[in-house]
Amino acid sequence: MSLPDTLVSTLFSSLLEEPPWLSFLQALEHYLDGHHATMVLRRPRQGDPGVLISTQSNTAALVLLQNSIFRETPFLDIPRDEIVILSEMMSRHELTRHHANFYAYIQEYGDTDDLIGINLEEPETAMIFRLRCARVRGQAHFNDDDRQKLAALTPWLRTAIAIYARLARREYQLSISDATEDQLAIGSMVLGDRAEVLTTNPLANRVLQHADGLLISGDRLQCSSPESNTALHTALRRLTRGDVAQQPESLHIKRPAGQQWSVLLKRIAPRPGIEETASATTLLLFRDPAGTRIITEELLMELFALTRAEAVLTKRLVAGESLAEISTSLGRSRHTTRAQLTAIFSKTGVNRQPQLVAQVLRTAQQIWGE
Repeated sequence: MSLPDTLVSTLFSSLLEEPPWLSFLQALEHYLDGHHATMVLRRPRQGDPGVLISTQSNTAALVLLQNSIFRETPFLDIPRDEIVILSEMMSRHELTRHHANFYAYIQEYGDTDDLIGINLEEPETAMIFRLRCARVRGQAHFNDDDRQKLAALTPWLRTAIAIYARLARREYQLSISDATEDQLAIGSMVLGDRAEVLTTNPLANRVLQHADGLLISGDRLQCSSPESNTALHTALRRLTRGDVAQQPESLHIKRPAGQQWSVLLKRIAPRPGIEETASATTLLLFRDPAGTRIITEELLMELFALTRAEAVLTKRLVAGESLAEISTSLGRSRHTTRAQLTAIFSKTGVNRQPQLVAQVLRTAQQIWGE
């Protein structure tokens, strides 16, 4: 079955758009005569809303799906690589009997009568992409012709998700890499809930290769010192069993030559670019306590989930500049700067500038081992 050239070109061009995938999903609706096309980039789970892109413009519907309805749907974890049609999977009677909340949801928010979907795994990153499209009341159910149309698109879709997944992972790796690594000398890695190493920056990679206090053994992060190893995994267990809002853990890890690493462990929400199996992720930052102490925008972005612009503002506040001085030098209105500061307060859990400065310095001191 031949595909419309515009559909394939839109598929790949949509990867470069913001948000990605959306123009492809709109084209997919036209191709399948469907509605509410959605790409789930990371499945929702308890405490994690996941990441999804949808043509559905009803924000309340999407929030409800991400917060609770995902538990009710029989159509989230369908067999991989298999094109599944909801009306073939179960009858309306079975759907209303066994998944009443999900059925009520799709009726109320989308007037949905049928769904078609496929789950595809990108092997290098282990990300799973869930593509869905709906038919609404008054339309015919999806059938074998629709299955063949989606199957014809699947090889192109596999290539597109491979490109997206590797770009997402690379972007994530760059986001945790310090742009001034030579000055700051902070190693960073992201760990899964089994202490498996998911990403590293160049410094962390070198340390692991040389087993300089930290190494990978049995697919898990370990310490060369048994005492440090016990402390590390005890702290990791405390973090992964709690929620993302937990306070960071700090500790020291002994190095073979007699020095030590100052280490900060912080629970972070899973993100695109991290494999599907990682249900709880922890950021590990480490440095030599004797090294240069510089607070960078990249460090602030990772520690407090700030945007680049918020990190710039925070760094300058910590350096002692006033809001008025910052607004003038950046060419912004004071209203814009204050609005940005409000967002920073929300992310850092404070409500005054002195508290913000103290919070940043206190967290940085944990990394510096003071």
